Amino acid sequence: MEPILQFSKSKTIEGFGSLLGYLPFCLTLLIGGGIVVCYCVAVSLGHVEAAFPYISDTGTFPPESCIFTLSLNCAAVVAIAIFTLKYLHVKQYNRGCSSRVRTVNTAGLIVGYISAFGIMVVAAFQETNVLSVHVLGAMMAFFGGTVYMFLIASLGFMRDVNFGVNEARYSRARLCMAFLSLVSFILMSVCAPIALFLWQSDPPIDGRSTQLWRTTDKGYNIHVVATAFEWVMALDLLAFLMTFSQELHLIQLQVGLVRQPSVSTPSVLSTPPSRSGPLLP
Repeated sequence: MEPILQFSKSKTIEGFGSLLGYLPFCLTLLIGGGIVVCYCVAVSLGHVEAAFPYISDTGTFPPESCIFTLSLNCAAVVAIAIFTLKYLHVKQYNRGCSSRVRTVNTAGLIVGYISAFGIMVVAAFQETNVLSVHVLGAMMAFFGGTVYMFLIASLGFMRDVNFGVNEARYSRARLCMAFLSLVSFILMSVCAPIALFLWQSDPPIDGRSTQLWRTTDKGYNIHVVATAFEWVMALDLLAFLMTFSQELHLIQLQVGLVRQPSVSTPSVLSTPPSRSGPLLP
């Protein structure tokens, strides 16, 4: 049975519904807090340099990799909940809208799920174990997140769409965030392989791994550009989802369960054999 969404005009709702608005904060706490803890542990153990590591570098080696995996998997579950509630929010207010709104809303849900799955892939496959799968997961998470931002932002500019709760004022800000994420993704995707190529063309003589970049390494400046824009892209996506907080605060989610009527099935053993007449012909 499809969940039922109810919207309130008041700023506060008694019970479970008022807690939904804190989901974006929980997501920020899980990702931001988890990465900060991993960063501190990795730097203290000498696994990464303190200046501008990749986000994945902070969770490559144990014990920080355990925290990294746990926090990202929990964050992916919360992200799925946010994507689903946003989809239901738009659907509830636009039942008689054009097919374009329904298509964009559904596409946003699917892309959001892909992005969340990419987060799980990044958490499960460290770059030192299966680099190709790790990079694929990162592309799913970041590029999927960017596409999701554009899809949701575009809904605010459709004339026949209705949100019901103060959504229009966020449309321009969300579109700017989407463009910032796109620019960051392009710069990161271009600079990261160039920096890695320059590193491999002139590797350090001490045999350091790519998690330990230094200012004297070839391609270091390009590496810093790539890592900086990766952090910008992650923070931008979290800020984008934080704009959902007010809408989610005004949602009361009710899930209905329908009990199926029990059907009694006659049993062959419950019917005693007839004793009239012979058993054999």
